[in-house]
Amino acid sequence: MKNKRGSRLRKAGMLTVAGSLGAGLLLPGNTYAASESAPVHRFQENAKIVSGSGPVQPAESSDSVMPEKEAKITKEQAIGRLRELFPDLTKAEVSSASLGESTDRYPPVPRLVWTISWAVTKGNSTSSFNSVVDARTGDVWSTSFPGVWLKEEESFYPPAVNQEKAAQIALELVKKAIPSLQNDTLEPFLSYGSQSALFGPVLYDFSFRRKVNGLFVDFEGINVQVRGDGRVTGLHASFHKSSYPSPTPKISEREAAAKYKKDFAVDLQYVKLQNGSGPAEWILGYVRNPLFYTPVDAQTGEYVFEGLYAAYATSAYADVPRTGTSFKAHTGEPLSAEQAVELVKATGYVPEGSSLVQKSEQEGWRTPGQLVWSLNWKDENGHDYHAIVDTRTGQILELSENGIYPPWSQNPQVKPRSITTEAADARALQLFDELVPQASENWKLVKKNSAVKDNVSSKKNEPFTYQFHRVYKGIPVQDQQIIVNLNGDGSLYTLQLPYEQEAIEEALKAVKPAAVTKEEAVKGLQPDGRVSLSYTMNGAFYTGGGDKERKLLLVYRQGSEVESAWQVLDAASGKLRDLRPIPAAAKPAEGKDISGHWAQKELAELVRLQVLVPDADGNLNPDAVLTYGDWLTMFTRGIRPDPYYGESYRKGEALYADVQPGSPHYRAVSLLTDINRLQPDPDRKLGVDEPLTREKLASALVNELRYEKLSSLLDKPLGKLAVTDEGSVTNKADVFLVMKLGLLQDIGGEFRPKDAVTRAQAAIVLMRMAELQGKTDQAISY
Repeated sequence: MKNKRGSRLRKAGMLTVAGSLGAGLLLPGNTYAASESAPVHRFQENAKIVSGSGPVQPAESSDSVMPEKEAKITKEQAIGRLRELFPDLTKAEVSSASLGESTDRYPPVPRLVWTISWAVTKGNSTSSFNSVVDARTGDVWSTSFPGVWLKEEESFYPPAVNQEKAAQIALELVKKAIPSLQNDTLEPFLSYGSQSALFGPVLYDFSFRRKVNGLFVDFEGINVQVRGDGRVTGLHASFHKSSYPSPTPKISEREAAAKYKKDFAVDLQYVKLQNGSGPAEWILGYVRNPLFYTPVDAQTGEYVFEGLYAAYATSAYADVPRTGTSFKAHTGEPLSAEQAVELVKATGYVPEGSSLVQKSEQEGWRTPGQLVWSLNWKDENGHDYHAIVDTRTGQILELSENGIYPPWSQNPQVKPRSITTEAADARALQLFDELVPQASENWKLVKKNSAVKDNVSSKKNEPFTYQFHRVYKGIPVQDQQIIVNLNGDGSLYTLQLPYEQEAIEEALKAVKPAAVTKEEAVKGLQPDGRVSLSYTMNGAFYTGGGDKERKLLLVYRQGSEVESAWQVLDAASGKLRDLRPIPAAAKPAEGKDISGHWAQKELAELVRLQVLVPDADGNLNPDAVLTYGDWLTMFTRGIRPDPYYGESYRKGEALYADVQPGSPHYRAVSLLTDINRLQPDPDRKLGVDEPLTREKLASALVNELRYEKLSSLLDKPLGKLAVTDEGSVTNKADVFLVMKLGLLQDIGGEFRPKDAVTRAQAAIVLMRMAELQGKTDQAISY
């Protein structure tokens, strides 16, 4: 199951990049509103600069191979610089060092870089990794160490370096590693995942964003990883080095705000909410029209549409007409490979003379249990053509360059335009009806946005691009789009279906009708009118494709951080809901009812680490008695504080008779089965609703420390239990072990095995358990 889930997540990563730009998602791009409270740091003038690095240069060469004489940093200097910045590299050997052009980051600007390959050998195992250093400036673009290499020296809770000190270490490292930024202002902010868990290695993950001319650059980023012991284990940087436009706009803030206000609109859609680890929920909701998230050029006052799909940032739709060759599903036995090949060839997607180089039947990732044919061809020039075909229905699910679609293709092979736009439009509608089931009934063509004047998709060497949106009873269904790209001669270039195909009709039938009017929704989602200037980049989506123009632009963006969140207004209840599958964690409140409590220190720390979460009234109820399920939830939140785990990939799987989908303990038990602490058994009860006694807690601790086999060997404890009520203890070996480890202690000389455990008492045990990390033979967190 894990491999399949990993495959789905990797595939989702590829598709979401392109799909999130479509009209259906209606989610914001990067919006960086200035924050007066955010700390800012300026590089000091004495920041270390590599000898001979010289001034920053644009590095806009178009040559595929740059001569070594252009490098101002030698191979030896690059290696020495890396080892100075990252002392752990003294343990690694340089396996290779090459000088060449690199465009493997966004924005895809050519750089002359040294790529240093490292190798670390321990016994029969060798780990390899790379570092990249700018050969002109000495800037370190990236380096990171393999986790296996550092695992032997992991840093656990409590960390020697707290989060504030780690942020300082990260900033100092950036100062030294990227001398080109010595005069720039950086603002640090914590990225998702930077909050370390109670159990497991402590690792802080920091991101920095740069200001140029006092304005944020929204397409750059610097990421640094710092361990709990203060060692830096990774640096990844992406920033643009050419000159930036003037920060003085021709369009005033008032004019930009007025434009946004005039164009503000909301759209009614069926929206799927993930609800953390619980079952997905479909609602009717109003979402902000994509123009809300679209920047405005501060010099021209026109919208800046970022990417091919931005041309479809509109809620205007056209019908898909029926043709005489509408899709008909395959019947009978599953398709053979030969039949699947013929279906794909019939679309004209595969060029004449191409050779089929691979065919395999495998489980599809779009729908559980779906079997598909994966087919790959190569043409006479070595170009790849990839197709996925459903073996049961014969529907073509994917036509792509190894799973990559415009505008992200590495080496696009688009045929120049030789037909009119009108002819391409007709061809796209015909192909869509032929390839998609119930195309006319369930799909609409998204009309191109009239605000687009000279969109990139109209250029001669770009594909004709069409977006289709799923509808139910005439209302669009969010996140259900199909993208069709045609070559310039009208032949199929790519076909991109939704990430997951699921039967949604039954779920949509149960959705509550809209009680909120569109006018009321406009008021509820209306922004506050604030706009701010920043720099963005437009174009340069392909890394190799001729005349793609890259522009650095001064733009306005609107909305505060709260308004720019991924919000939807529930059309039934009128409440704002969060669209993100993993909502941003709010800064935890300590708990109103723990002040002066005997376990206040431990309880507050567990709240900070998100192990404990105050209730709706802000209380922790520290003296409340726990159930066994409550303890499992506390323990697993110590491993993974985020609530997003379990039901999203288990698809309704029952774990135990009393742990069904929707159970408040489903997430915890799901994680414990994945790390082999529990074995699912739907026919028996786990006992999650039973009171947590001290003896039950002792047995749970033995399980979580992986000492169950050791405990089973101790039929009798090594010596008597140092308590007067030993006769009342059933699992003496478990109690013996946890008392020896200091996790549970006697109470006035008694163990009291049947006493209930409160939340405060459990908090003390968890903190003691955390301090055992690194001292046990097996890790607690996996």
